[in-house]
Amino acid sequence: MNREEFMALESPKKAEVLNAFIDEGMSQKEAMAAAGVTLRDLMVTQVFFSKTEGRFAANAVGGYSNFHSDTTAEAVK
Repeated sequence: MNREEFMALESPKKAEVLNAFIDEGMSQKEAMAAAGVTLRDLMVTQVFFSKTEGRFAANAVGGYSNFHSDTTAEAVK
């Protein structure tokens, strides 16, 4: 799998691929190198490495969420 194929995956799938490398005995940096990604790539896609667990995890909520109605255009200044 090259970098473009990896980056096209959804975040949870990215974590699964990286964790498969971890299961093969690779370190965090080796797993990232095998997928051809950098720490910056993972941060953008919200995939993080948990040092305590020694595994990659994807953030459960991706992207921007606005839980409030958008009234900023009409707000009194």
